[in-house]
Amino acid sequence: MSRGNEENEVFKSSHMILLLCFSAFALILIGECILMGWESWAIVLIVAGLGGAWILHIQQLLAPNARLWIYAVMMMIVYFFYGTHMTSTFDAALIMVVVIMIYSITCVRSLIWVCQGTFYVTFAYDILTLVTMGEKFDALSISRILLHFVVVTMAGWIGRLIIDNWNGVTKKTKKEIEELKGATERLDNFLANVSHEIRTPVNAVIGLTAVIEKDDLPDGAQANIRAISEAGHRVSEQIGDILDFTEIDMGKLAVTRETYMIDSLVNDLLVQLSFTENYGLELIVDMDAHIPSELVGDGSKIKKILWHLISNGYKFTKEGGVYVHIYHVRRNYGINLVLEVKDTGIGMSEIEIEHAYEKFYQSDSGKTRTAGGLGLGIPIISGFTRAMDGVLAIESDEGEGTTVRVSIPQEVENDAPCLAVKDRDNCVVVGFLGFMTTGHQSVRDFHMEMVNHLVSGLGIGFKRVQSREELEKIIRNEKVTHLFVGTGEYLENMEYIDKIASEMNVAVVADRGFNGIVGRGVQLLPKPFYGAQVVNFLNHTFDGNEETHVERMTCPGLKVLVVDDEPMNLLVARGIFETYGMIVSTASNGPEAIEMCTVEDYALVFMDHMMPEMDGVEAMKRIRFNASRFRKDICIVALTANAISSAKEMFMSEGFDGFIPKPIEISELERVLRRVLPKSAIVFEKVEVTPKKDTPKTVSDKKEKGIMSLNAVSRSDTSVSIPQELADLRSAGIEPEDGLKYCRGDVEFYKTLLLEYAKNVSKKIAELNRYHDESKWNDYSIRVHAVKSTSKMIGAADISVLAKFLEDASKAGDVAKVDEKHTEFMTGYEKLMQKINSALVAEGSDPAAGNAGGANTASPEEDDEIMEFAPEGEE
Repeated sequence: MSRGNEENEVFKSSHMILLLCFSAFALILIGECILMGWESWAIVLIVAGLGGAWILHIQQLLAPNARLWIYAVMMMIVYFFYGTHMTSTFDAALIMVVVIMIYSITCVRSLIWVCQGTFYVTFAYDILTLVTMGEKFDALSISRILLHFVVVTMAGWIGRLIIDNWNGVTKKTKKEIEELKGATERLDNFLANVSHEIRTPVNAVIGLTAVIEKDDLPDGAQANIRAISEAGHRVSEQIGDILDFTEIDMGKLAVTRETYMIDSLVNDLLVQLSFTENYGLELIVDMDAHIPSELVGDGSKIKKILWHLISNGYKFTKEGGVYVHIYHVRRNYGINLVLEVKDTGIGMSEIEIEHAYEKFYQSDSGKTRTAGGLGLGIPIISGFTRAMDGVLAIESDEGEGTTVRVSIPQEVENDAPCLAVKDRDNCVVVGFLGFMTTGHQSVRDFHMEMVNHLVSGLGIGFKRVQSREELEKIIRNEKVTHLFVGTGEYLENMEYIDKIASEMNVAVVADRGFNGIVGRGVQLLPKPFYGAQVVNFLNHTFDGNEETHVERMTCPGLKVLVVDDEPMNLLVARGIFETYGMIVSTASNGPEAIEMCTVEDYALVFMDHMMPEMDGVEAMKRIRFNASRFRKDICIVALTANAISSAKEMFMSEGFDGFIPKPIEISELERVLRRVLPKSAIVFEKVEVTPKKDTPKTVSDKKEKGIMSLNAVSRSDTSVSIPQELADLRSAGIEPEDGLKYCRGDVEFYKTLLLEYAKNVSKKIAELNRYHDESKWNDYSIRVHAVKSTSKMIGAADISVLAKFLEDASKAGDVAKVDEKHTEFMTGYEKLMQKINSALVAEGSDPAAGNAGGANTASPEEDDEIMEFAPEGEE
């Protein structure tokens, strides 16, 4: 039997079938031996053989092929014993036909020949015995003998034909399965590659819009920037979904084990959700206060599961809200963390629930679909849950909403409760919250359930009032320490609430998008109203006359080095890290970073992974080696767009101190900084959020965002006049309008990028020719990849298309195709750079920037920078 057959479940079952047939045949033969008075010693041998066969099967002794042959030989011996008795002469053929048909399921042709041979020997023995006994053979006897030979022979031929056909079908099916697997894997790789390619421009959109939003822009421009940012985040989420799904589908999902804090995880998630559309729905987050504060597991996957559960709730709910209940169940190994999400949406039928686990399935798919998304939410949740040994359950009725419950085993690192009030015995808390008694009935129930769980979990007293009169009565009779006020209640009673804010802690639970004014001493708690918010407010006491403030993390004077081969990434990196008070240096490649680290003491290095000449892992190891020679300790953090689930483990195992994926989440950045830096390097500054005394403060839309990235931004608004020197570039194949899209309509910035593109002409041309002549196709593909992306960015589409052709050909090792277009590409590329230099230098730009032979103040390392920006970028 072939190895392929051994692995086939159908053929594995043939062992049991043969053994059962052998057992039945042996038992019948034993009975016949007793009834017919045949040799008694045979019974002992038959029983021993049968017992031995079952022992081999149960213990799985020997190889499957060897066991199969042992069963067959034993059965043939028993058959021969049966057939040598004269009473069985003309029964033997019928039995052998049955045996041959049974043996055909093994798909072993040689076993059929053994069966036929055994029959021929047995039948010939019987005929010879009859002849020696003087038996007379008439015409009928001879015809019967011939018929038995023919029948068994035909049965053997049919059995072999069945085996041949079955093997043919199996081989064809196996080939088709392999082709399907290959196609699926290629599709998964394609999706992953496309997602990775799109990540760079999307990171650019997210990163620079976050920087621009901090500027003092007109309201209209601010709204446009916010819309761009939200669109960028949405695309980034979908890219992440595709990458997650392909890892699950390809069986490459990696689960990490690290300590995380559930309250911080939920807080970070809510910051991310602030960028998404909530469709005017309420989000209620009810987290059990007694969940252990520190758990061990894959916190990032748990956060993604919550993200998808909440997003799905939003998509399929027209009115009402989404209720998130996070609680735990004690187990011997720690806890089962339970994530339960209910919505008041359209619900699901039983058929839709069954299909929900299928990839790309959407219950309202087609031309009439009303909800967005890729249909990957539940498959990703299911895949993550299985990978963490958890359980997923969906309960729903059409028109009644849906409840999704995920239970995941987690170990406990710190058993202290995640939420606790310091001075709970002296807390007198009052809630003047209309949203708990008005609106959608289910939402009211959700709010009541959340408050009841929170109050009982924290062990505090809480009194709810429904009118100003009730509030005034409680304040007169009791020493109220904390007051929660809804947005509507505050606006209706603003003067009174502002007045009592000097006597107690007051917080306005602000609706999303609230842009009103609040008085001195009044804190703002943006919805969703949840446990960590409440606890932070209850644990923080302040004088009503002091300025309201928030704490902002800084690292003043910290020397950091950012290493990335994309200048635009370095530009944005500097902008981000300098907001923390860091002194930022940049390097465009690994060797430059190694050199800089030998002459300067950096407290922290942020290292990109994929760079030409030397990747980030090799650069990190060399920096560490050099530092160890001088007994220096340097902290190096991987900063890369490599977002696969195993990336973090890979970088950490290689020796990095931390890992931050792009686009950067500020919460993740600060978490890593707190972990890798000494406490003395971090300072928390109080940032005032109220103006001077007696001046109300405005709740501005320009709040700091939770996600930033290292890349650039594009904008479709290029309604600016094109200067003549730029219009002249059209003759060289440049469309200035296309280039200005990447510069947000900033003509001067566009000129800067053009000069960056066109500097060091001779060096770039010589380098590409050298890689081509020396057949260094990997280096060649990296360089033409950069030309492809940057050419598209400045609007040189023709050169970009040629560069893409050469990139694909060089990666595939197709030298003939490279040679076919190389000269044409190099000629066009050189003329393009010369045209840019002549146009812009003549216009008055820095000549050193565009002349390889002139005095260039840039270092040799800076000359090697690759301007990576367009959608085809790798990181």
